[in-house]
Amino acid sequence: MSDQLQEVKKEKIFQEIVRQIHHLIKSGSLKAGDKLPPERDLARVFKVSRASVREAIRYLESSGLVRARVGDGTYVETDTVENIIEPLASIISGEKENLSEIFAIRKMVEPHLAFLAAAKASDTQIAELAEILQSQKGMVENGIKFTEIDYTFHLKIAVLSGSKVYLKLYTTLARMINQTREEFLQEGDRPHRSIEGHQFILHAFSSREPAKARLAMLTHLRTIEKEALKESTDIRAPASPP
Repeated sequence: MSDQLQEVKKEKIFQEIVRQIHHLIKSGSLKAGDKLPPERDLARVFKVSRASVREAIRYLESSGLVRARVGDGTYVETDTVENIIEPLASIISGEKENLSEIFAIRKMVEPHLAFLAAAKASDTQIAELAEILQSQKGMVENGIKFTEIDYTFHLKIAVLSGSKVYLKLYTTLARMINQTREEFLQEGDRPHRSIEGHQFILHAFSSREPAKARLAMLTHLRTIEKEALKESTDIRAPASPP
């Protein structure tokens, strides 16, 4: 297992340790009942202080993912979907100002959800997705904020995917995702670009092309990300000197 861990180089060290251990559990390298390496060994592999390792272990234990047994060591407590995802999402939510982190998660999760959903959606379900998009168009035309209906479109795809793991991750992160919608998708031409992205996704569903649905979702997210990060940078940039 040690050869699957990497030196930690990020500023928030304990969070990166938590992420790596989560990955080991999610990938099956660590299972419920497995014992973690001793603290000193983890510190050596990660190339961090033992204090950082202890902080990460305490976080994992408070989340119910591992349990420290006095005089024995630390064991993986459970590998349920909830206990794998909730602590990880909690870490990300602590960095909700970092839009690039949020979009990185979305680009990993949502294109795959679109692929799965497009491969199995029925005609009725595709029609329901089309109705959601039609409602979004009506709201935009009437100048009504469409944050909730935009979320509904993406959530519908997550549900249609049939993947409990990805659906749980998506809904756990939904609050942060909605924050980016609220802040960056309501101004200028962005509402129309959002609709255009959804139309391409829906077209891929209707034509029964899962690969195109995945690409359409990824392209849509990249477009929104570009706008969001540009505005975020503009807001933080200092004013030009007189």
